[in-house]
Amino acid sequence: MMTAAQPRCRKSSHDVIPMNPFIRMILKSIGTCGILLGVLCFIVPLTSAEFYRYKDRDGRMVLVDDISKIPPEYLDQIRTYKEREDSLPEDQKAIFMERRRQAEDSRRQQAIEEEQARVEQRQRKARQTDIVIDGNKVLVPVTLGYDGLEAEAMLVLDTGASIIALHREVADRLEIKDAKKAKFQVVGGSTIETDVVQLEYVKVGPNVKSDLHAGIIDHEGVAVSYNGLLGMNFLRGLEYSIDFDKQVIKWYQ
Repeated sequence: MMTAAQPRCRKSSHDVIPMNPFIRMILKSIGTCGILLGVLCFIVPLTSAEFYRYKDRDGRMVLVDDISKIPPEYLDQIRTYKEREDSLPEDQKAIFMERRRQAEDSRRQQAIEEEQARVEQRQRKARQTDIVIDGNKVLVPVTLGYDGLEAEAMLVLDTGASIIALHREVADRLEIKDAKKAKFQVVGGSTIETDVVQLEYVKVGPNVKSDLHAGIIDHEGVAVSYNGLLGMNFLRGLEYSIDFDKQVIKWYQ
């Protein structure tokens, strides 16, 4: 009895073909190496370039590929990357060193100028004395020295007075005991007889004068905001100007 021929079965592409485990391991290794080589080929060009980073005055981070593009004032930000400097080509390294030198010179000069400005400001302030304008009176803070004691007083600047005049309460603070009688010229040219003493020193701002005479007067009437007069025996020979708006005396030497 004849039977129909059995159809041949073809291998599907999904059928698994048995493979030697050793060959399979080799093929797997080759595939992995190929992938790694491809990744490395992609990475190397990206990492071969040199980049420099600094923060600008607005706080933004800036990246450049050439150190000569970095402004001199920001070169100190990359000092910690010394290995980067050592690996530079000679021409770029020369540019880097020159610009660093210029930046350091600039900072040094700026520091010198700032210190000079501070010194000038201190000197200018020392040549000024704060005063009080009370109506048409100029009240000046004065330091008085006598026999080891010191007292502060506010005296009216008076170019009409021949010598310093102190209210009795200031003399008491200085414990003045050996005053002598003498005549004292006051505003308007008139003279009065009063006690006179020789002070050890008188200081106003940067000015100090020694062995000046001062008259001691008894103030009568309502209380006032000053303790006497700053007369010509101190003011003579001094150059000054009064700034009424700022309420200062500017002394000139």
